[in-house]
Amino acid sequence: MKKILFALCFFTTSWLQAQQTPLFSVYRDQWSILNPAAISNNFILNNRSMTLSGTWHTQWWGLPESPRTQLLNWEFVADEKNSVFGAHLLNDQTGKIGQTGVYGRYAYRIKSGKRVVQSLTIGLTAGAVQYRARLSDIRFPDPSTQPVDDDRQIRPDFGLGLYYQYSNKYYAGLSVPQTFGLSTTFESGKETFTIRRIPHVFAVLGGYWSAPWLGNETSYIEPSVWVKYAPNGPLNIDANVRCQINELIWAGTGLNAGLGKQFSAALHMEAGLFFGEQVQLLNSQFKVGFGFDLPVTQSLTSIFGAGGEVNVVYSW
Repeated sequence: MKKILFALCFFTTSWLQAQQTPLFSVYRDQWSILNPAAISNNFILNNRSMTLSGTWHTQWWGLPESPRTQLLNWEFVADEKNSVFGAHLLNDQTGKIGQTGVYGRYAYRIKSGKRVVQSLTIGLTAGAVQYRARLSDIRFPDPSTQPVDDDRQIRPDFGLGLYYQYSNKYYAGLSVPQTFGLSTTFESGKETFTIRRIPHVFAVLGGYWSAPWLGNETSYIEPSVWVKYAPNGPLNIDANVRCQINELIWAGTGLNAGLGKQFSAALHMEAGLFFGEQVQLLNSQFKVGFGFDLPVTQSLTSIFGAGGEVNVVYSW
């Protein structure tokens, strides 16, 4: 079993050379993590300037030591100053390799238009990431080089983004997480293991279509697309649509597709509940959601199983 996990660890790391940033199922509640210039839908739709959220994501349920991500995120939109402030704590673990990062965020909005308000937001994240390698759990080919202690290293990390809004209805964004490709090398005698952080390119596109026929004026339908590209990896696309009914319930579905040499696809489903005025919360709201991704093609990822995510969001 240890040999299998060892091989799997290096397979997963090799895969992460193409896609290193954590993945999210309910990504529309994580816009600011994917793009430092993005603005929370809690502000766009409900004018709630402060948002605090927590996320737990697990990928490949059928795999021991599968990728697991935990996120705590805060955002404040200072509309009168055309500024957005934020911070987040991110922990990600895959097999023997893990990382924990602390980030700060600032974005500036450039508004234009009289009849129709448009804005272009420029954002930056900066932080420090601790990389961990449980080297003592890995069986190296040469027993004489077997490390006794685990290794931990800290590196800086930066991300840049642009985000365009039209009339608080439509949005488009472009971002480059891990803008500077820095490397982290773990050494033990003659053995070396290097993780190179490569820049990714994310693009998002979507909008909010008012749908009062679903309930009242707070009901809407939101189609969205998230495109992910990393060097030496396949182009990956998430295309989804979700609807909100009366600020009571929301649900959505869609498809994730990997467009590499071997096509892969996964069915996405999500749903959630709102808790606001009905539980005596005035000018604030709790939102609880769950996302589920089920592979539907015969690819390597389908062997590892499905993935899921739980989100809790409080805005005021």
